[in-house]
Amino acid sequence: MKKLLIIAIASSLTVLASSNVSADSHAQINKQIEEIKPPRTGVKSASVLHTKSPFLLYNTDKSGKKKSYATKKRVKLPPLKMESSINKNVKINGKWYKEGDRVRQYTIVKVASGKALLKSKKKEIELFQNQKNDKINFNVN
Repeated sequence: MKKLLIIAIASSLTVLASSNVSADSHAQINKQIEEIKPPRTGVKSASVLHTKSPFLLYNTDKSGKKKSYATKKRVKLPPLKMESSINKNVKINGKWYKEGDRVRQYTIVKVASGKALLKSKKKEIELFQNQKNDKINFNVN
């Protein structure tokens, strides 16, 4: 009985001691949370727009001054290929378009049988339908 009483008193003392420590640690954690709550300003979007690009190459001009220019990766697109045309619709590179639609930088101006006229600000190109098509077979009986 004495042993049980001693164990009960010892365990209650450890619980009381740990509750005081946890209350202090909770107060400290709450204080840290309150310090974090104010919104952070960070970097303004206007200052991001005015930063210089880290990807610059330099050339020297005739006077010997360094000129910087940004590099752009060029993407090589497949050439425009007219596959077929019906009325004012044309199939270019596997997709159907009608007069007035845009294909890349070109606008389809006119579609005739077997050809299409495309215009951009600087260029005018004419696409022709390939006359030989192995996928189309005509059987006349």
